[in-house]
Order: sequence, then structure tokens, then C-alpha cells
Amino acid sequence: MKSSVALCYLTHNHPDVIQEVFENALDEYKSHGIDVFIYDDSDDDKTKDIVSAYMEKGYENLYYVDSHGLVNGDHKYLVVIQGAGLPKEYDYIWPCKDRVWFSGNFLDKLCEGMDEGNDVVFGLSEDSRWETLSCVYKSYYTDAGEFYRKYASFSTNWECLIRKRETMLDPIDWDFYREKYGVDENCNFNQTLTLYIRLSEMDSFKAKICRFGENDRMISENAFSAWNNKLFELWIDKWVSANFRLPSIYDKYKAAAIKSETNHPELFGALDRLMTFRMEGRLTPEIYEKYKDVWHFVTDIDPACIEMIAKGDDTGAVLNIINDFENSIKEHKFGRAWWLLASNNWLEQHYGKEKFAVLSYYFWLYRNQTLIDGDSKVFEGVNSIDDIVKRVIRQG
Repeated sequence: MKSSVALCYLTHNHPDVIQEVFENALDEYKSHGIDVFIYDDSDDDKTKDIVSAYMEKGYENLYYVDSHGLVNGDHKYLVVIQGAGLPKEYDYIWPCKDRVWFSGNFLDKLCEGMDEGNDVVFGLSEDSRWETLSCVYKSYYTDAGEFYRKYASFSTNWECLIRKRETMLDPIDWDFYREKYGVDENCNFNQTLTLYIRLSEMDSFKAKICRFGENDRMISENAFSAWNNKLFELWIDKWVSANFRLPSIYDKYKAAAIKSETNHPELFGALDRLMTFRMEGRLTPEIYEKYKDVWHFVTDIDPACIEMIAKGDDTGAVLNIINDFENSIKEHKFGRAWWLLASNNWLEQHYGKEKFAVLSYYFWLYRNQTLIDGDSKVFEGVNSIDDIVKRVIRQG
């Protein structure tokens, strides 16, 4: 690779995970010319000792950076993208959570993206997208608004957002970003904010999307996200606020970009998930009231349905989802209908296995055609579930 890149793993008390990453990926990183930095603030020296052992084996592309004294992971991320701990000015800086590594084939794609001189090289999987948008499968993006609308949700993931130092990071006035946009050690969304603020300042940019194929990205089973314990605070209070702090060029996209993340079934976009929150004591009538004016920003589930769940009326909530799904088909809101079907697998029990399979196939087809081509004619003439089933019968 012609470009130089610093892959910066952020770790804390995960020596077994770092060992796993090294065993599976360090040789590939070395052969691709990728320098690997371990930013560690663990409570003991186990991670440091593992790094030292590999350095002694001849991995000259491996570095240990003592990160003790930093407030938290968000602070660590912030100092990484400012180049702290790096021995030289790399062409690209790539922060990454410690439990992820990548295949050699995928590294080829990333290195190609950097050698092309792109301002942003973004590795991701469209499988984590839970909405239906037109013409998503482009390799390059040059419009900040479009890039934000389609990929704001992906930017929250510390895995594979690689930025060109000279254009994306060095020009940043960090004091200004802190004062105006709240970019600091206590901000959970420094990656999203610094990315899209900087793009809004540039006369032009080019971002390349590199999509994971099968077995391109591996995730250790020995570490887990710590965000699950503060989902409401993080994704309602802080995520919504962070997006609304972005520059005004994104204003018309902000509401949809916010929901593209929080409407995910693992957050607030599935009935089962909300019921689990209720059983865990995290969704109560009081919590429902607290966010009464915000629910429509974070989920497409009817607020009345959320209130039912909070009060223990699961039957009413189930009927609400069924009616919503069938009305969405009747009103030709097929993107919404897809989301309701895909995020509520219990609908199989309601419609039966055979009918559910038919619905799943046609909505999968509709969504894929829309994502790739921008349009789909799968549901032309369809006004009800029966219309979809009759189509299958006609086709034999």
C-alpha cells in the first residue's frame, strides 16, 4: 500500500480479546503495511505484556500506547483522532474497538480506497440497516447531506471509519468544536459529530463505502458492548441531542437520520424489545411520560402502542402492530410494512408459517430492489395481504 495508516485499537481490560485479534489478524495487517497501535488503560499489565511479546517476535508494525489518565473510551477516541501517541503523521487514522478484525480480502479493499486518496474510507455491512432507502448501493458519496442521511447510523460504530488526516482531521479547530458542538471527553458521539461537522466545512470531499462480504469482519465473543446498561440515556437523550447540534446543512435530514439508528429492533424498533424493557423495569409508565414528546423521533412504533406496553397491555400492543402492518400495505407504505414485518417475527404465529414466508419473500424482494435500483414494482396493484397471497397462487 502506498498510503500509511494507523489502526488504533482502543482497549480496556481485554487481554484475551487482544490476543485473539493478534492470532487472527496481525499477520494480515503486517503484510498490508498497516501499523497497529494498542491504546490501553487496563488495570493490570496483561495487555501490555501481550503486545510486548508480539513486538519481540518481530512485529515491527505493532505499538503500545499507555492511555492511563484518560477519562473514558470517548476521551480515548478523541485523542486518537488528534494523533496522540503516533510517532509520525500518518496519511490515514483508523480508530477501532478492540473486539473486531478483518480478512485479508477486505483489507485489500480498504487499502485500495486509501490509495485512491479518498477523504473517508468506510467499511460497513448494509445488513444492519433497518430502513428502506433508494439507491443505497453506491461506492462513492460526494454530497454531505446524502452521506449523512444514509450513513449517520453507521457512524456510531467504532469499527471501520478511516479518515484522511490532511483533509479530515488536521484542519479541525478542536477548541471551536468543543465549544460549539460539544465534542469532548464526555460526548458519546465524537465520531459522528467530528465526521459530519468537518464534511460541512469542506468545499468538496469523496467518501468510499467498502461493504463487508461473508467472513470479511470477525467479532470476538469474549467482549461485549457496555452500552446496553444505558440505552435510554444514550440513544434518546444523547443521540437525539448530538444530531441536532450538527450544522444547519443537515437540518432536513436530522429527524430521519436519528430514527435510522434508534428504530433498530435491538433498540426501540421492535415490540419484543420494548416488552423486555418493561420486564426489566426500564420502561415504566413514568418513563413513557418522560419521553412522551420524543418517542416519534426514535421509533416508528405508535406512541400509543408504547404506552400500552409500559402499562402492561401486551394484547393491545400486539393488535396495534398487526393493524399498523395491514394498514401500511393498504396505504402503500411498503417500506414501513417491511420494517414492521422484519422486526416483529412473532407475526409468523399470527399469519401462519406459510403466509408469513410468502410475505417475507415479497417484502425482501421489494426492499432489495429499492435499495439497489431506487424503485420496485413488486407491489403494483397490491392493496392487501390477500392480494400478495393471490399473486403467489396465480404464479403457481
